[in-house]
Amino acid sequence: MIGYETDLTPTRFQAQAQEKLKKGNSLLLVAPTGLGKTFAVTADIRDAPRKTVYSVPLRALGHDIRKEISALKRDEKPIRAVIHHGDVQESVLFSEEVVVTTYDQVVCGVPGLPLSLPLKAGHAVAGALLMSRLILDEVHLAWGISEQALSILLAIIDFRRRLGLQTVVLTATLQKEVAQQIAERLSLELMVVGSDDTTDDEGLQLRESNRKVEVSTLELKTTQKTGGKKQLDYKPLDDRLKLCTSKCIYFANTVERLQETYDRLIAGGIDPDRIIVLHNRMPRNWRTEAEEKVHQCFGKGSPNGSWILLTNQVAEAGLNISAPQVISDPAPVDTLVQRAGRCARWFRKGETKGEFVVITAPKAEMEERKHGLELPYRPDFVRAAIKSLPNGLLSWAVEQEWINKAWGGDPKKAKKSVERSLNETTFALNLFDRAAQQHSPGEIASIFREIVSVEAAVYGPSLDHNWQNMLDEGQRPETSSISLGRAWSLLREARGKAKVIRYEEGETKIKPADYVQTGDVVIVPSTIAYLHRVKGLCFGDSSQDNGAILSSEWRPISKREQTYPQKRGRQTLLEHTKGVMRGTYERLGSDGAYRRALAKIIQTLEPQKDSEEVVNAIAQIATLVAGFHDLGKADWKWQVRAREIDPECPVGLIGRTAKRAEHIGLPHTPPGYLACLRACELIGFPPSVNYLIRAIALASARHHSSLLNPATVNYEFDPSPMASDFITSVLQEVNVSTEAKERAKEILEAGKQKPANVVVPLLLPNDDLFPIYALVGRAILMADREDAAGRELEQWRVTL
Repeated sequence: MIGYETDLTPTRFQAQAQEKLKKGNSLLLVAPTGLGKTFAVTADIRDAPRKTVYSVPLRALGHDIRKEISALKRDEKPIRAVIHHGDVQESVLFSEEVVVTTYDQVVCGVPGLPLSLPLKAGHAVAGALLMSRLILDEVHLAWGISEQALSILLAIIDFRRRLGLQTVVLTATLQKEVAQQIAERLSLELMVVGSDDTTDDEGLQLRESNRKVEVSTLELKTTQKTGGKKQLDYKPLDDRLKLCTSKCIYFANTVERLQETYDRLIAGGIDPDRIIVLHNRMPRNWRTEAEEKVHQCFGKGSPNGSWILLTNQVAEAGLNISAPQVISDPAPVDTLVQRAGRCARWFRKGETKGEFVVITAPKAEMEERKHGLELPYRPDFVRAAIKSLPNGLLSWAVEQEWINKAWGGDPKKAKKSVERSLNETTFALNLFDRAAQQHSPGEIASIFREIVSVEAAVYGPSLDHNWQNMLDEGQRPETSSISLGRAWSLLREARGKAKVIRYEEGETKIKPADYVQTGDVVIVPSTIAYLHRVKGLCFGDSSQDNGAILSSEWRPISKREQTYPQKRGRQTLLEHTKGVMRGTYERLGSDGAYRRALAKIIQTLEPQKDSEEVVNAIAQIATLVAGFHDLGKADWKWQVRAREIDPECPVGLIGRTAKRAEHIGLPHTPPGYLACLRACELIGFPPSVNYLIRAIALASARHHSSLLNPATVNYEFDPSPMASDFITSVLQEVNVSTEAKERAKEILEAGKQKPANVVVPLLLPNDDLFPIYALVGRAILMADREDAAGRELEQWRVTL
């Protein structure tokens, strides 16, 4: 088999995509399901390190993506990819070469407001994204959220285009004219597999010749209900599932519907061992077990059987599974094409047959406001997909024709809607600025509330509610992921009885849930939600379910390893400072990921200037200001406190003690800001670069927190008698003139002053210097952490 499943040899379209990406081009790739899009846009990292952030709409899609990338090898060693989102956080400040994450993490990380990392590390995450190839996969799942969400995604692509950065958009389901429209406006090279010189792609030819998937419908009719009301009769669906003698997948639009289907099948006497339930609303351990079972029964190489998978959006994209029969609730065309992609998926070794069945129902039942089959999708999108449902075999050409007819409900309306979103990217950039000023990623995340997730748990009447003690002892409830929108509705239903676990000001607290935001754990009473070992988190009356579990289990959490192991032990202030200066210059002054990203940005922002000269100047300024990043440690009070903590520290100014668990308790970064400005002035940098110097100096002062404003910190810097000699040594490190070194006391005096607010730039995301600030801030932060850890933390940074 071609692609991941044999020798990783690229097909024609994969090879062409890799060549385009190696040249630095941005790409919009449209290719059918099962053809290896992930391999096409990541395989070139086998040849050389390439910082990559691979983003997917839903958390559940990330695990298979990581497996596929981890199958790649460089120099006979697997390339490590980590997952980072609200449920699994394997990344350390995005310092790994490949990070698989979710859309919400990206849209908040671009303006420096990370969701699942401390806000104080905002510039580090923003800087990592600037250095990365950003891949936005399965974008069809994001188009339908809202026009505002689409505007934000398009704004991020446009923001990166203006900075000369590489972005890759992947989809199997984008209307032809819309794809051309987006590609043209955002300078993405459009590549549609099956057109131009990819018509004879080996993988596509095998797919077209070997994969035989018939499309049909299954009509559900209404039946009389007690009280004269009508309801849908699901017997035809249940019979189809029960009588299936081969593997079968049923895609429900909502978790509730697949849970109800499970209940009906069990009540109808089906063997429970035949059924697997998988959705996003399950405790992590349960979901992991379910995913493993799904792969065992429906994955590549799995044995024959009559298993039934009841699932939802989590399996329609990203999960490499297949069944000869796939049944789907009515949905928009992009969703239906993705679901059909799980039918007869293994086509490379010979002919495979399957049937893709789309459920239909009377219009009133399809569009019913609370329980309609079309929910949560827009009715006009679903109607268009059903109206143009193809007959016969579902080839790539047929899929494309179907998409062109039905995508967005109507080709003309879809094009106009996307045009409107393209014209409203300013809205997104202004939103970034507002969120940055308020230090609130929730301002952005709320627009993605239906794919942004929070964690939820339940509690019953018999549970000891001494939760704060349990939290303090390191215990946490097992949680399930629910959308932010659903969390708000649960709060309303709970009528004041819901609680929230929230991390605030360095402590984890349990509070009444007056509101809910990203990062929270919501705990609701079992009167409105409960757990079931197979069905996961259920909403409603638990008394009607014999398998109801009323309380989430609380377990001790394993203490996370220290983010950066402290191996250095004791260091003098000068030793540590020199190490950070060297690390900063290595990142910005020598050829590598940081410098290349910076050069691209300068070339785009200042095309009339020599980008190498500008980058060299930035590297010099950044190295100098890194010398003052810990100037506040030269305060005599800080030094006295450090020696009290660790009396065995060597003579001279202490930079680091051997007892890292004990904090000094005095801020040490604010004095460096004005000291940096005065040092640059004495060295002779021209007034024309004053704003640039302020931006870089602020990045240095913020190496512990991007939320710091040196103008508002209540701190008095009282230098040690050795502070002046320390500054002279810092200046010596960058080979400044003797005259400048002799004026070290002026730099020290500047550090003793408190800057006025007008001297400290806001550096909001819309500011042209924000990318430079973010990259330099990350360089100084990572150099600081690396020196403390005594090891290389970003092994990919030297070579792209």
